[in-house]
Amino acid sequence: MVIRDQLGMERTTVAGPYSEGDNIKLRCDVYGGRPTPTVTWYRDGVAMVADTKYMPLGKHLRSEIALGPLTRQDLHTKLVCRASNHARANPVEQSVQIDMNFAPLNIRLIGAHQPLSAGRRYDLLCQSAGSRPAASITWFLDGVRLDKSKETTSADGNQTTSTLSIVLNRTDAGKYLSCKAYNTYVQSDALEDGWQLDIQYVPDASVRLGSSLDPDAIREGTDVYFDCIVKAHPAVYKVEWKHNNKTLTRNISQGVIVSKHSLVLQGVSRTTAGNYTCVGFNAEGEGSSPTFELNVMYAPTCAPNQPRVYGVAKQENAEIRCVVDANPPDVEFKWTFNNSAESIDVQASHISRLGTSSIVSYTPMTELDYGTLLCSATNKIGKQRQPCVFHIIAAGEFSNRIVTENETMNSASDLGWRLL
Repeated sequence: MVIRDQLGMERTTVAGPYSEGDNIKLRCDVYGGRPTPTVTWYRDGVAMVADTKYMPLGKHLRSEIALGPLTRQDLHTKLVCRASNHARANPVEQSVQIDMNFAPLNIRLIGAHQPLSAGRRYDLLCQSAGSRPAASITWFLDGVRLDKSKETTSADGNQTTSTLSIVLNRTDAGKYLSCKAYNTYVQSDALEDGWQLDIQYVPDASVRLGSSLDPDAIREGTDVYFDCIVKAHPAVYKVEWKHNNKTLTRNISQGVIVSKHSLVLQGVSRTTAGNYTCVGFNAEGEGSSPTFELNVMYAPTCAPNQPRVYGVAKQENAEIRCVVDANPPDVEFKWTFNNSAESIDVQASHISRLGTSSIVSYTPMTELDYGTLLCSATNKIGKQRQPCVFHIIAAGEFSNRIVTENETMNSASDLGWRLL
């Protein structure tokens, strides 16, 4: 006795594997026996209708059954072909079990439709059940396959779980993340589940100078305004402004006006110059803008803490240094000598310049050479309003001291020099 499938292949224990919807035929060929045996098929112990006929060429009986369309319930069905020809003789039988492959029944991306944070690593799970053998699961982001996922299968082989470890960024917002389950042994469409990504991220801020302002032409006294351009999801609930890393608050008396995403600085000065940033705050955290350096230009002024009174002997050469504060620092100097009788411009041959400082070489020859040296500088913004004043006095009158501007100047005026 031999059981064969419709392709003529002998089946001893298992027939298949078949797929859902297949229509199959099995035949049982019985050789020998006298009298001619009776052949019967049983399905899980229940007799089946079969087509039995004698095959004269092979001199044997052939009994054929048809099943289908097959369903999942047909898996492991036991089919028995039994032949008997005498009540006292033991029947001869052969059995097979139906083996089947199944496509996945379902798929589910766990945690779908939840917002995700940019820059954070997530382990996303996708589960599929009902496949035989176990389903394979693949991941896709906007149709591009993602690697580095791991699969596990339940003990009964019915459920497959795939874990995708992924870090998303703000550019992934709106993309479609999906997982697909399929069985390579079954011709069927893959099952798919997925969702459109909602990516949340810390604010991305930038400082923008008012469109009517030229960042290279801001002078003292100019009104300056900034906008904080913020991209954020979720939306920001607060924006802060910082000057040289110190938080700015609204102070109208000092010309600082903070209004939502804008900052207005009225009548800027050299102390207003520096680095400005804006910081946006949302549920994901805080994001600071790149630094915007505000350059405020101004005409020269005298630098503080300079010696202002020099005691010099007759025919002694003295070097009088004048330092100014200016932006831009490209300056030109002019020196003038004043005494009670006259005012004279110092010749250029006696003047040297290094950056924002100038030195004049001065040698008093007579009493009339003692007096006041005035130093003034000019840059492209304008001329120094108040010159730097240096008093040249006879050595010994101040015990050869050098007096700075931080010391009282009453003693200098008491000398009777006319300060111009």
